[in-house]
Amino acid sequence: MPDAAWWDVETDFYIERGDDPHVARTVVILRWMWYGNFKPLIAAIDAGHTLDKSVLNLLALMLEGDEKHPVRLQPVSRRRGRGWARRPENMIRDVIAARAYEAADTDGKSDEVFAYIGKAIGKSDRTVRHAVTAFRNRKHAK
Repeated sequence: MPDAAWWDVETDFYIERGDDPHVARTVVILRWMWYGNFKPLIAAIDAGHTLDKSVLNLLALMLEGDEKHPVRLQPVSRRRGRGWARRPENMIRDVIAARAYEAADTDGKSDEVFAYIGKAIGKSDRTVRHAVTAFRNRKHAK
């Protein structure tokens, strides 16, 4: 193997052939991404190179999932122990639900308010209750 990484050798090949360095780097990144290898992309980011829009478009297609593309990126769960994997959207959903409950005029009808907020966010009243309890516990812990 040469001293340089293989993608650098390929990029140099295109440049020696007369291609613009940016175009050569983009072609190499796209070709390697197509085959599921992201090392040239990582190297370009580390080197501070500006990425072509086509690289970002392919990356977006790979993240979204498309039958036409051989590689689809899957999220990796970083679970800690047992239980469900955490979902980042839950935090803001719980804050919104708790704030909505705190702002509501319950007039002794908290069950109805929990149900209303739950329906509005597409979750159960139990989820809203847990969100309000957690919100209050965090507020009082400070």
